[in-house]
Amino acid sequence: MSESEKKDKVKKHPPQKEPKGSSEEIRLSKKEHEDLLGKISELEGIREQLLRSAADYENAKKRLQREKEDFVKFSQEGLIKNLLPIMDNFERALAHAGEDKEHNLDAVVKGIHLVLKQLLDLLKSQGLEKVETVGHPFDPHRHEAVAYVQEAGKEDEIVDEIEPGYTLHGRLLRAAKVRVRVSPAGTVRGFGASDEKPEEIT
Repeated sequence: MSESEKKDKVKKHPPQKEPKGSSEEIRLSKKEHEDLLGKISELEGIREQLLRSAADYENAKKRLQREKEDFVKFSQEGLIKNLLPIMDNFERALAHAGEDKEHNLDAVVKGIHLVLKQLLDLLKSQGLEKVETVGHPFDPHRHEAVAYVQEAGKEDEIVDEIEPGYTLHGRLLRAAKVRVRVSPAGTVRGFGASDEKPEEIT
């Protein structure tokens, strides 16, 4: 193609120029504009819903924390309320003892026994059980041997209870401190049969 032909072609088909600002403007139909506005409105609604949900979650978390603290604080309310009549009975027994110490001793002792039974019955209703000791085999998981007695008889049998032990709903709450029988020629854990381990009653 000659140079003159090239010039003629350029004159006949000049390069098209983009309208000024056409790259920055987007033309939408009315329907597209309405659809877009609808989607924006929908997104705004979702945003508001998420913000409300986040606020509700925070409020619920704070409420649960308060309820947890109240539960821990007042979890023993029922037990303590049931202990109040027993406290009242102890106070009555002490007041009665002060009236006439010489003649009321038997009545006071009897009253204290009744109050003690009342207390034990209440604690039993809450799952407290006493660990069996005297006459039973020594169990290191439930008993603590504080002394060993050298005498004839069944070995490793508990002969005396120093301090009672208790379980709560089957779980050991406090081991019972006991004396255990050993054979006359036997020794236990380096102790002689007549040696006593110092009592560690707390």
